[in-house]
Amino acid sequence: MRTLFPLLLALLVLAGCSGPQAGVATEKSPQGRDYIRLFVPGAHEVAIRIAWPTDWAYQDHANQAVPYLARDLILSGGAEGYKPGLVVERFADMKAEGRLAVSPDFVIGSLTVPKEHLSEAVEIAHAHLSAPSLDDGWLDRIKQGLAVNIAEASAQPANMGFSALRWAIFGDVPLRQALSLDPASQITAARRDDLVHWHKAVLLSDTAKIVIAGDLDAQQAGETVDSLMAGLPRSSGQSPPKKPAARFEPRRILLHVPSAKTSTLTLLAPLPPAREGSTIEDMVLATALGGSDQSVLFDAVRTQLRAAYGFGAGLDSYTQDYRFLIFSGEIETAKLSAAETAVHQAYAAFRSQGLQKDITALKADHVSMAQELLKNPSALSDVTLSALLEGQPVDLGLTYSAVLDKVTAATVDQRLKTVFPKPADFIVLAVSPDPEALPDACVIERIEDARGCH
Repeated sequence: MRTLFPLLLALLVLAGCSGPQAGVATEKSPQGRDYIRLFVPGAHEVAIRIAWPTDWAYQDHANQAVPYLARDLILSGGAEGYKPGLVVERFADMKAEGRLAVSPDFVIGSLTVPKEHLSEAVEIAHAHLSAPSLDDGWLDRIKQGLAVNIAEASAQPANMGFSALRWAIFGDVPLRQALSLDPASQITAARRDDLVHWHKAVLLSDTAKIVIAGDLDAQQAGETVDSLMAGLPRSSGQSPPKKPAARFEPRRILLHVPSAKTSTLTLLAPLPPAREGSTIEDMVLATALGGSDQSVLFDAVRTQLRAAYGFGAGLDSYTQDYRFLIFSGEIETAKLSAAETAVHQAYAAFRSQGLQKDITALKADHVSMAQELLKNPSALSDVTLSALLEGQPVDLGLTYSAVLDKVTAATVDQRLKTVFPKPADFIVLAVSPDPEALPDACVIERIEDARGCH
């Protein structure tokens, strides 16, 4: 008995530790819809993410304000059996979150709800997705709010610079209008019929990419997907319009804004699309370059030159195809030219010397996220949908720790030296009250004139 008892105790302990594990599966609903199910044992919430491909931002003569207006109106403007505004109140009562987000390539639908309220939340969301009222009164209210927000944002010198960059890179094409919501007259010109057309053209049943995460089995998940997507129209199979070319060739541009209180300096250069991989290495490099007050660029511009309150680096994209590295910050006008030189020199040295900081510290946030993903349906569904859209493995969220283990100082330095832009590859754009603050730059006074700078 003395030898048997420890063995039985060990088996009991192991049995207690071998409960259900998180997992991912590609499945079909009872009505034949493909979806990704993420099983998160013990999760109290269910998260559903849907991505609808869209080419609205590439269509000539399309009102590019319509997706932004529809985004807000569909869920707030009522549906059959639901008065305008009711869904907002009911979702708040259930502690549920539902929203639509728009980009040039996708419309993303998000629903996160406690499991006990899943059926009701899906019923409400389905009613608003399949047959929204698109109430005219609420549309007018949303148009007014969007117009005010865009007017206020467009008047800020830094945002004027970002708009000028989009003019320089794309010119006057629908994509640029969608990214900038310029001209703003599109907002007031939008009519209910425009939103009806957009809704029927984009929120389709057969083009959607669907992820559902939570403590659900295949039957529960499949029936939930079918309930949410029922009644949405099918696509017509039309060929998408041609996407515009982008001009990322280096230029130096100064936008003269006499009313600006200080200057803004931005440097931008292209990176490969996220679908080509190595995105964690890219994020580590961006953090090392400008993610804190200990970063390379902050030290060069703020600490050493004392020309700015802060200067940072980041990764962003205009579309899935057009992704970029960006450095930006407010600069003392008298030191604008010196700051440009300092940024170039600091980046050149960083690219030559490689990563000097501890890779473990730079990956710390990612390690924390990897642990959180295994128990957070909302975050896990976001990562999985992103991976699905970018052609990455759909188990990325569950294997994030293993992926992180393969990110080393060597892989980061290899990425830096072979893929990251060279110092001379950047578009430089300054916004300044002094037209001579950036010598030899192409000086413009209207943002649209940036397209003529070479």
